Amino acid sequence: MLSQKLSNRRLVVDLLALMFGLGAWIGVNGIYVQLPLLVNSSPEGWSLPAHMVMLVQFANLGPILYTLYIKYSTWACDKYITYALLIAAVISTFILAFVYHKTSIVFGNEHSTALLCLMFVIAIVGCTSSVLFMPYMRNYREIYLVSYLVGEGLSGFVPSTVALIQGVGGNPECQNVTKPESTMLEFVPYYPEPRFSSKIFFIFLGTLLFLCYLSFLGLNNLSVALGELVKHPGSMETLPTDTRAPPSYKTNSGWTMSKQVYLYLLIMMAVVCFLGNGTLPSIQSYSCLPYGNVAYHLTVTLSSMAGPLAMCLGFVIQTPKVNLLTGLTAILLVLSGFICFLAAKSPTPPLQYSWIGEFIVVISWILINGLIGFIKLAITTLFRPDPGRGLYYAGVATQIGSLIGAIITFILVNNAKIFDSYSPCSMITQH
Repeated sequence: MLSQKLSNRRLVVDLLALMFGLGAWIGVNGIYVQLPLLVNSSPEGWSLPAHMVMLVQFANLGPILYTLYIKYSTWACDKYITYALLIAAVISTFILAFVYHKTSIVFGNEHSTALLCLMFVIAIVGCTSSVLFMPYMRNYREIYLVSYLVGEGLSGFVPSTVALIQGVGGNPECQNVTKPESTMLEFVPYYPEPRFSSKIFFIFLGTLLFLCYLSFLGLNNLSVALGELVKHPGSMETLPTDTRAPPSYKTNSGWTMSKQVYLYLLIMMAVVCFLGNGTLPSIQSYSCLPYGNVAYHLTVTLSSMAGPLAMCLGFVIQTPKVNLLTGLTAILLVLSGFICFLAAKSPTPPLQYSWIGEFIVVISWILINGLIGFIKLAITTLFRPDPGRGLYYAGVATQIGSLIGAIITFILVNNAKIFDSYSPCSMITQH
């Protein structure tokens, strides 16, 4: 059976589609997995993740402009827009490797302007991929969409694996910096060096993005890929263009979905992305860092791997049931509530100085990211045969949910002051 499945597809096209999908979010995910190293030196401190998440949502300007373009323009150039986005990501990532530590004063406060500005450019690629890259794969036989989605999932797995090898050098050590004439003991945390710097990591990331650009070039020019086309990518048919089509279909191919289920799945996608792209990443530092720098590092890297591994189940589970997705979403909501509880209890969460606490927080994050990855893939799989604009609306739901989650959490982190940072040397100073 395996040989029969492989004979019905071109593995070269699978690889090109996978690498194309890898380029969607690898830039943003790569910066995220560097957070355990960046938060300790950035002027934003623990609130840096919230700033980054909010910035990613501002990058939704990309899909908004693209949506206006396909609505009012008669000239189809999806392919060229994709080329431009991938090249912009490559250049921005290479520049980031050399200037990520540069800061400047904005509105009276010091900010990581180089990091945030370049991340904004990279994030535009990821946000726009939801409404451009994934629907673009409708030009090819549908079997290659799963390859694209696995590649998109690997955009978290690959940089996480490299970051795991990189390490964080261990938990901080408290060094006595008390001045001879002072009567007050003063300690500051010293963070051991990782195996290689963030500069090397970003150069590696830029190289991968360049390979993703070459893969998209191959999809559009290699004869083996052109032979797998089902429609020409030089037309607006890269997105199904029947804008008047209602969210309920019954076709000769057997695909059918009621309006209620259609809307329910879109709402589920928005809720999952509200948590996975907006809320939880913004408070990850508050839920993990009180348990140590190593726990935070393991959480960021291993949980980023869980999503793509869960997405690989898409090769096994061809038609996921809506009831199964409902149950998994309920579990996700419970785990997310637990993580919010830990973040709110910072800087002194339960089991703080115990390996059990570290284990629980790491496992919770791994399960959360695994569930998010599987649910998103399952919903996309259900919409894949849609003869209308199901994949497009799924992308829109993704961005709406992410934006609302990011705005709410950014206000809670930076204005409501619900979450407090933890100083690893505060206990020594108090004693």
